[in-house]
Amino acid sequence: MSLNHFTSQIILPPAKAGEHIVLEADNISKSYQEGSGSNLNVLTGINLTIRSSEKIAIVGASGCGKSTLLHILGGLERPTSGHVLIDNQDFAVMSEAARCRMRNRNLGFIYQFHHLLPEFTALENVAMPMFIRGSSIKKATQRAQLLLEKVGMIGRTDHKPSELSGGERQRVAIARALCAEPKCILADEPTGNLDPTTAEQVVDVIFKLNRDFHTSLVVVTHDMDLANRMDSIYTIENGHLTKIK
Repeated sequence: MSLNHFTSQIILPPAKAGEHIVLEADNISKSYQEGSGSNLNVLTGINLTIRSSEKIAIVGASGCGKSTLLHILGGLERPTSGHVLIDNQDFAVMSEAARCRMRNRNLGFIYQFHHLLPEFTALENVAMPMFIRGSSIKKATQRAQLLLEKVGMIGRTDHKPSELSGGERQRVAIARALCAEPKCILADEPTGNLDPTTAEQVVDVIFKLNRDFHTSLVVVTHDMDLANRMDSIYTIENGHLTKIK
């Protein structure tokens, strides 16, 4: 697969940092129909406002709906009711194509498992969101190189995921999430698959990039040490979101 497949001459301006609301959940509810025909209510009446540069942790028991909420905030899943606004635009009323464009321009994603493309190098993986956006190869690779340097991956840019350690792969995934200069990063258990020492290093990288780029950060985690380093902590219990810090 050629990198030229992902490129064109359209270059969009980078997002600008500022003290404003970047992502907002308004009365979000989510339910699923069970085999018996009854509804399983996972989220109920959730409201959440995320401002630029803000760091938010969402904690709770396994299966409480943390990842579901993160997917709804990222436009990866539709709520049963309520609205998700990014830059005052409602994900719920957008077509799938429009939601994809909005995600690419405004959001970055980090997962417990890195989801890197195995056939591409670290540099190419990081640059991929900008290739998809339509940036030139030169601009995308320069941005990717800068971010890989910031996450401590100098000298590893030409390595494929299979040639990297778990911590290195997660650093590449973090750099990829930031490559298109998103307003907000949504992270689902970003250290859950790492040993404690590597996890601490990865968290330090995430926070440094949060400071450097003023990008908002929403992290779903079981790690209370990580959660306590955030500006705010929310918990989900019985489908309801409650602020505990």
